[in-house]
Amino acid sequence: MIDPENIPYVAENELLARFIVYSDEKRPDGTVKHKLFLPYKLVELSVNRHREASLGETWQVGFDVAEERQRTLYGLANIRASSCRIDTLDVAPAPILPKNPNHANITGYPPAKEDQMALAKKLAAAIEGKWQEPPQKT
Repeated sequence: MIDPENIPYVAENELLARFIVYSDEKRPDGTVKHKLFLPYKLVELSVNRHREASLGETWQVGFDVAEERQRTLYGLANIRASSCRIDTLDVAPAPILPKNPNHANITGYPPAKEDQMALAKKLAAAIEGKWQEPPQKT
């Protein structure tokens, strides 16, 4: 995980994980629905940076997120920070200390739902590869 005392800027090439906690955010063909990238009540969206984290640490964050929200972790979709920096969007570090220094937010969503939806469709189309299922918890 990132050193909590030295949180760096989110670099263009950084890989970000968006955790899938609703079954209707993913498709059987490995793509995701735009709903995965719609901000909820806020105009920012949580993602988790892979930077300096093992795959196991990243998945543990996903399990923790699902548990806190009383949801099931169905998987994650990876996206580059550069793919999130479109139109009004940016990616900013938003560490949740002490347990998740790798947390970040996609910021700059417009307030209008139809504008958010247009951006969410672009983000969903920009994921790297297919969404991934979580490992079995031991």
